[in-house]
Amino acid sequence: MASGTESPRKRTHKPATGSAEAAADTEQHSVVQPEVAHEDPVISPAKPVQRSSDIPAKRPRARKPATVATTSPPTPMPPRPATVDGVGDELHTSLLQRAELPRAGVPAQYNDGVEWLVSGLRRVSWGSVLGVILGWTGAWLSLWGAVGGLLVGAFVGLGVAGNSSISQHLFNLGLGSSVTFVGVLAGASIGALLGFLVVIKFVFLDNPLQAVVVFILGSIVTSVIVLVTACFERASLRIRGYRRLSNDEVRKVAPLVKDVADAMGLPALPRFAMDDTVIPNAFTHMRTIVLTKGLLQSLDDGEIRAILAHELNHWRSGDSVALHFVWAASLPAVLMYKFGVWCQGGIPLGGKIGNSGRQLLTLIGWFIAWPSWILIRLVLVPVIRHSQRRAEYAADAAAAEIGLSSQMISALTKISAFEGGRSGWEETLNATHPPTELRIEALQPPRPDDWEYQEEELKTPDWPEVRRIFGGIRRLPRG
Repeated sequence: MASGTESPRKRTHKPATGSAEAAADTEQHSVVQPEVAHEDPVISPAKPVQRSSDIPAKRPRARKPATVATTSPPTPMPPRPATVDGVGDELHTSLLQRAELPRAGVPAQYNDGVEWLVSGLRRVSWGSVLGVILGWTGAWLSLWGAVGGLLVGAFVGLGVAGNSSISQHLFNLGLGSSVTFVGVLAGASIGALLGFLVVIKFVFLDNPLQAVVVFILGSIVTSVIVLVTACFERASLRIRGYRRLSNDEVRKVAPLVKDVADAMGLPALPRFAMDDTVIPNAFTHMRTIVLTKGLLQSLDDGEIRAILAHELNHWRSGDSVALHFVWAASLPAVLMYKFGVWCQGGIPLGGKIGNSGRQLLTLIGWFIAWPSWILIRLVLVPVIRHSQRRAEYAADAAAAEIGLSSQMISALTKISAFEGGRSGWEETLNATHPPTELRIEALQPPRPDDWEYQEEELKTPDWPEVRRIFGGIRRLPRG
């Protein structure tokens, strides 16, 4: 047996002759089978021959019905909220934006960004002018002149007091052993004043044209800095470590913002950002309100509404724009101050430092920062303090006007325990805020007996009071 099986390719079943049904069956089953490969009987066992009668007839493959093109109705979009002045209200989107504006984050009452910036500048015009003078004209050099004059004057005073004839004359006047101290103090005071005036004369009087040019250039640079900061504010906030709100944070904050914005009648909203610090706080930049994680964790919804109303009023009034002008105007002094504070903190440039290195950094920090500290704390802050405190009281009053006075008092009580600056400059600005107790007092409803408990403000005495003080000294009994 050569192949073991006969090829079924042409094999057909022959029915009995004379039978019509058999002939028809032969016709039906007379099919050509596909050619199969020859199998070796040694490798594969022989398979029984499969007759054509055992092979079922092939059924025609059923065709797929033609697909009828159907168009499902599109998913309906949620209805667009009502518009304000043609601007759509999209607060419930994930962007926390009430309006899609080309100038996103700018209050709606301004026609354009230039009007918005100019309005902020007008709020602190004198503070900005003073900042340019202190920061860009070299007026801070007068403080070093005062130090030099103080040292020279102290040595001169010490030499004058050491003169035997002068010392004897002063001793006869009853000054006794205070002769040396009085001489040094007088010499140091006169020397400091003269040194200060000499530098001021050199900077402003000897070169008036140069001083004017420097002032104009400083004003231009200040305007450019504020403009660039406003345009790239979101990027600068990201560099400082802030982030966007998460979806869950938006779900929590968006309804609260909508309630407050509706109550305050705001057709547009600022942008929002999140600070991951656990200290409950919120602060307004030019186009962005930054909330802290601690604020959402520590305050209830009513207190958060009150804080949002406070910050939204700052944003609507342009208070932060005004402060940015003061900051940019005095930027050289601010940078000097920040660098000095950084050195005083003993922050190493790399690696660890011992106590001696830390003390050296502290000394360097004081040496660098003291002129800017005096200019900012003792000159600039008193000029802007009044307007800043008025702005804080106005922002608190905005929360009270929409029925959130008690919530604002509760929020201030919680936040006051953590209130503090986030850098040297911001700490300085916090010094312009009114005390928390006085802010709470302004939010409380008046009582009939308030006049009995009202203390007068701490202020410098007027001239009649000074005369009364010195008049009382003259009337003291002499012993």
